Amino acid sequence: MMSEHTEDAHHPSDRTYLKVGSLLFILTAVEIALYFVEDAFESDWSLYALIASLIFLSSIKFVLVVMYYMHLKWDDRMFTWFFLAGMFMAAVIILVMMAVYRYY
Repeated sequence: MMSEHTEDAHHPSDRTYLKVGSLLFILTAVEIALYFVEDAFESDWSLYALIASLIFLSSIKFVLVVMYYMHLKWDDRMFTWFFLAGMFMAAVIILVMMAVYRYY
């Protein structure tokens, strides 16, 4: 006997993808607006605030893409830990390289 194929319950609907895509679009528009607004100010604090804001917004976008479009939200936790370990190592390497080459 042939069993019927049922759709997995752990995959999001098309509506969810549209919501996430819209949110990503809005966050990108905010990032672009922040860049042009900050360009009007010439203080060091505004530069630091811009960098912190862009890193924060980019992190949110990164998490949304990984969770929904890469389906990591519904995968086994082992894959999440592998992914996070790789991201942590990459962040450490980037920070070390920034510290090493900052004064040259």
